[in-house]
Amino acid sequence: MTYDLRRRRNTLRLRDPACAGLENLSGFEAALAAGWPPDPRRAGDQAYIRGELQRLRQDKSKFLDDLNLGDRQRTVSASPLTVLLFWIWDREFCGSINLRFHQGTEELPPEVSGHVGYSVVPWKQRSGRATAALGLLLDVAAKQGLTRLVVLCDEDNDASRRVIERNGGQFFMRGPHPSDRPERTKLYFWLHPAPAA
Repeated sequence: MTYDLRRRRNTLRLRDPACAGLENLSGFEAALAAGWPPDPRRAGDQAYIRGELQRLRQDKSKFLDDLNLGDRQRTVSASPLTVLLFWIWDREFCGSINLRFHQGTEELPPEVSGHVGYSVVPWKQRSGRATAALGLLLDVAAKQGLTRLVVLCDEDNDASRRVIERNGGQFFMRGPHPSDRPERTKLYFWLHPAPAA
């Protein structure tokens, strides 16, 4: 599954890691080697990053299979949660973004930190890529029949807040989230995907 967005001379896309294939895993590997964590909550956790890099280098095919959640469902709080994972791509790997939801409801279990998670590699940040990728993910959400998403960011993460607001995010709450450390304050936003045509 690939979604295209044309931006001036470049094309930003969301790519299913399975479709990207092993030949395109090198960008993900280089990002890990440079210290980028796929999970932004693990920023600075060198043991986690080294572990992921080691796992990737031991068996690239298995790593890609594990990474590619695609339309897989996993059980969270005794109910199936759909997780769609995409790579952010502009002719090379830029980061990742995912959409998490229960079919037929906007409710999420307490351990899931909102419907959306994303992380752009440091050398591609502040270039509009996260904003564009979130816009594309809203199209994916609309095609899944979702009409309202909860998106969170750390209170001190001004860049992420701007990404959310540029996509129409409406602030509705400030506070901790059960999925993170209690001292970490989050900003909560509603996002409304446009209905699919």
